[in-house]
This record gives sequence, structure tokens and C-alpha cells, in this order.
Amino acid sequence: MNISYFDTYDELSQKAADIIASDLKVKKNLFFCAATGGSPTGMYAQMAKVKKSEPTLFDQMQIMKMDEWGIIPSSHPDSCESYLQKHLLAPLSIPEDRYLTFDPNISNLSAECARVEQEMEAIGSIDICILGLGKNGHIAFNEPADYLQRGFHKAILAPTTTQHDPSLNEGKEPAFGLCVGMSGIMQSKRIIFLVTGKGKQEAIKMILERKLEDIEDLKEIEDYEKIKGLNPVVSWNDLQKSPDEILEKSQDC
Repeated sequence: MNISYFDTYDELSQKAADIIASDLKVKKNLFFCAATGGSPTGMYAQMAKVKKSEPTLFDQMQIMKMDEWGIIPSSHPDSCESYLQKHLLAPLSIPEDRYLTFDPNISNLSAECARVEQEMEAIGSIDICILGLGKNGHIAFNEPADYLQRGFHKAILAPTTTQHDPSLNEGKEPAFGLCVGMSGIMQSKRIIFLVTGKGKQEAIKMILERKLEDIEDLKEIEDYEKIKGLNPVVSWNDLQKSPDEILEKSQDC
């Protein structure tokens, strides 16, 4: 495990992109699980720059969408699908046959979850998984809870996760999304955990103190030891504090 702190968001983004480019030179068809949101946007921009200088580097790369909002259609400008098409898939010229996506607004969600899980198993373990960290500690749409889902699943979202977009709460049922489960995430060969932005001291404190050890359900996962050691591969925070200072600051929040 390697925790790196950066003075700027651009430095973090460049470092993460460098790691991905290096791994691609070793395994051309690596399986990449892509997060959305503010944290990875700069990294994707740096990857697009690499594409211009090394046009064939991404020609065999396989990409999977990490999660997707329910309620709103995939064509909605705030959807994860729209984000990835704009920031990652189009810039890297990724065709449909190398992109695993899904739709949370079809009638049979159980069948859709089973289909995605089967396709993931057919491809094999994720080679690089990009993660961000929500202010309440959620990873992908895996909200903090006593029990976490192992496989690809429908997740009911906390109000703090959807508060940035009122349209996510306009459905007839509670806001939800589809996402990769903790087993798929933790069996990844490399996790790049990007922590950016203010207001996440408590969440990163939970990660640094390994509070995930208290979640009994995760002990059934084959790679539980990896979960206990979960740490950011790449991290940055607006406060520009050391780990001890982050923990100290968190206690004051």
C-alpha cells in the first residue's frame, strides 16, 4: 500500500494517469473500472493527453462503468454514462465492444444485475479500479452500513449522496443506483483511491483507522485481508495536512 499526498489536484491527477499508462504498457487489455465525479476528472484529462502522444496505448483497454444513478435516464446530462462518454470513452476512442455498461431504469433490475455480474466474471478480476470517497464515507454507491453487498447490486442511496441534484429524488421510490459490490472492488489487482475536496476528514479518518474491520459481512469475502488494509493509493485534500493532522482535525469536526 502506498499513500501519497499532493499539494495540488493537478499533481494528483498526473500521478494517477502515469500509474495507469505504466500498467497499460505491461497489460494492453487491462480491465479498468471507472468512477465518476470531480475526483477523477483531472486524471481522465491527463489520460486523454497520453492518448494524443501514444495513440495506440488504449487500443485494447476494457472499461467498465462503476455505478449509475437510478431515477434519471442514462441520457441525462448528470448521469454517470454521460460523464464517462464525455471525459473518458470519447477521448480514448473506446468502442462499445470494450465497454461494460448497464441501465438502472429497465423493468427487471435483478436480471440486469445478474447480467453485469456474469460479464464481470467472464472478463476476470478488475485490473485497475478507480475509487473516490463520499463525504459520508460511501465508496461507489456502497453506503456505510453494518452489512455491505458483495456482488453487483441495486443500492438505496443516502440523502447526503443525492443532495447535489434534486432530480435524483423525484422518483416514486427512494433514490437508488446500481453499482459494483465490495467483493468486485476489493479483488481488483490495483485500486487507485482518489480523495479530494473539503469536508471529507471524517470519512478519511474512518479509512485510515480501518473502521471497515467492524463490518462483519465483509469477513465472508475471500480477500478480507485486503479490505482490512484498505488505504488510498493516491490521495490529496484541500487542507494539505499529514495523516496525523487529518485525524486530529477530524476529531474537531
